[in-house]
Amino acid sequence: MKKIAILVLALIFLAGLSSNAYPQAGIYFGGYGGTSAQTPSFKDVQFDTNTTFLYGLRAGVRFMMFGAELSYFTAGHNIEMQDYLLFNWDGLENDYSYIGLNLKMFFPLAILYPYITAGYGYYTADIHSIDKANDGGYNLGAGLEIMLGRKFSLLAEGKYHHVAVDIRELHIGLGNFTLTAGLNIYF
Repeated sequence: MKKIAILVLALIFLAGLSSNAYPQAGIYFGGYGGTSAQTPSFKDVQFDTNTTFLYGLRAGVRFMMFGAELSYFTAGHNIEMQDYLLFNWDGLENDYSYIGLNLKMFFPLAILYPYITAGYGYYTADIHSIDKANDGGYNLGAGLEIMLGRKFSLLAEGKYHHVAVDIRELHIGLGNFTLTAGLNIYF
């Protein structure tokens, strides 16, 4: 009986891989939330990493194995410094946001769609009571989208964001790792 059950499950799995049950093209809109771990850097100053919640929206188009996505997120980090020699920003809040375009390449497996992504966009850092700056930067990542029928999908994604901004004429690197999960609706 176990052998028959395993054989039936294997046949269903193989049929799912060969089926065209889910759309290979579409326009989607979704929301996501997750965690953001910021790793600021500045010459001769030591920062502690700070992790916080992030939330955002995405809209995109997908055709076969490729996709293009416009995304936005925001997160509020607290600055935690180990060294106060040049300036004292310890405890200040850094409102951090991103808006940009990401390109995706999918590797479809039935209802599972692992993918890699790369993008470029504008990051804004607003350190309360100090200064606000924005600059372009890139991001790289990977994720997994799971189709739930023809109209909905769940996804999980990890990315590294690289950007540097000038706050009060100080060139500060704001590297950032994000882990997110969300829901997309296809039209």
